[in-house]
Amino acid sequence: MNEDQFRESPLLTVRAADIAGVVVVAVEGEIDVDTADEVLDALREGFRGEGPALVADLTEVTFFGSTGISTLITAHELADEHGKDFHVVAPQRAVKRPLQVTGVADVLLLHDSVDEALTALRSVPTE
Repeated sequence: MNEDQFRESPLLTVRAADIAGVVVVAVEGEIDVDTADEVLDALREGFRGEGPALVADLTEVTFFGSTGISTLITAHELADEHGKDFHVVAPQRAVKRPLQVTGVADVLLLHDSVDEALTALRSVPTE
């Protein structure tokens, strides 16, 4: 795994890495009005890459509210624009529950681990 990018602030750490040809953006900390732009910028950069998909790993996110939901909706739209799959890893209740309650979970491809997301990507036939 090669670290492509690393950003850190008091409330948020964002790392982007290439894992088996897929960009994985790992977020640690709080996704709120003060940090959402950093997350979205990292996701935008990831979608510009060569891979067929992007995985947002939110396993270590400790706060996730309406701004986080908006960030993922925007990322989903960016994936469509770039013709890429967008998978979200959200095993914990702090992230998964707001997505379920708002119905956004029905639109996103949610997983409980990065390995699960990568396995799902490998099982998708390529054209």
